[in-house]
Amino acid sequence: MIRVLLIEDEELIREGLRLTTPWQEWGMEVVGEAADGETGMNKILELKPDVVITDVKMPKMSGLEMIEQLRGQAACEYIILSGYDEFALVKQAIHLEVQEYLLKPVDDEELRAVMEQAARKVHRKRVMKQRLAQYQEEEKGYSMDARNIQDKYLDRAKEILRERYQENLTLKSVADVLFISDSYLGKLFKNRTGYTFLEMLTFYRIRAAVEYLQNTDKKVYEIAYAIGYNDSKYFSRVFQRVTGMKPMELKNGHPLPEDHILRHL
Repeated sequence: MIRVLLIEDEELIREGLRLTTPWQEWGMEVVGEAADGETGMNKILELKPDVVITDVKMPKMSGLEMIEQLRGQAACEYIILSGYDEFALVKQAIHLEVQEYLLKPVDDEELRAVMEQAARKVHRKRVMKQRLAQYQEEEKGYSMDARNIQDKYLDRAKEILRERYQENLTLKSVADVLFISDSYLGKLFKNRTGYTFLEMLTFYRIRAAVEYLQNTDKKVYEIAYAIGYNDSKYFSRVFQRVTGMKPMELKNGHPLPEDHILRHL
């Protein structure tokens, strides 16, 4: 069950969310409510919800201030529900890695889609936590040298890149999943692979693009979007830098060299 906390200073909106949203049907439950950011912060630390739906402008502390204060203390997904369509607020929300910024009145289907996406992230976190717990359990009773531990972290990080390359992954977001620091993970990538995190993410995206170009009729801009790029021209430049050829050249039958790194990921 996904645990949800509602933070909204307008009681009518807060109660409406709690009473009219089919939480049980979505596999969720509302574990608490708050009417201001300060109380909301305390509730998050106390109840440890998986997902927090919060307003932006509230008494005592704004929703964004609350999220900023909780960085490093809470592992929940945040969804902003706001009546203010202001670029500065949206930009700050993006900086804080908020899951979504929704405008009031929120559409039921839009909320459902966003909550489903948040639930998928929560489930992935739980699976990762279970796997790490298993790793730790396996390590009991015998000594494991530092290199083997590094291998596990690096292998899992590369698995995340293979599975989720189309998402807006960052070094920090992957490190958070592994419960290690981003600086440690960054050094692992560079020291053990010879490439930075961003270079490895780019390789996995471009490898997927190669598969699309060779095996589908998708257009270049469609492929760019499918692998995580919103700008098809930028994608083409990256593709050419990595492969040495333009996307259409590969689509028209020019093969990658046999020893190209993309063949060995």
